Amino acid sequence: MKVMGKTLNEYFIASWRFLATIFVIAVIIVLLRLFSKFPSIIQYLLTFGGVFFVAFAGWSIVRNYGFNLKQVVLVGLLLSFGSHWSVPIFHRAWEVLYFILINSIILSIAAVFGGWLLKKFKKYS
Repeated sequence: MKVMGKTLNEYFIASWRFLATIFVIAVIIVLLRLFSKFPSIIQYLLTFGGVFFVAFAGWSIVRNYGFNLKQVVLVGLLLSFGSHWSVPIFHRAWEVLYFILINSIILSIAAVFGGWLLKKFKKYS
């Protein structure tokens, strides 16, 4: 099945390393939050770090796999699911949909921004 000119397998192959990394980091964060005191500042720093990581993923996927920016939106959505599995553990039911929607939008924008940066600065190299 093709979505925006690429098969789902191509999306997965291009993003599997980033998805695995996000998943492992999310597991570590969940364990830290469940078994120890977890300062909120660390959560904010990890969130910003995650956004930069997804931007790097968008840059890398455009560079290495030739994806266009529309396709990178889907990669950002795919990567956002790597961290969303933990949302129901810590939030109330009515917050889950809100957090997943907002985080997916933010991470998709970050992935597109990373891909856009590569396209923008590729002209100068």
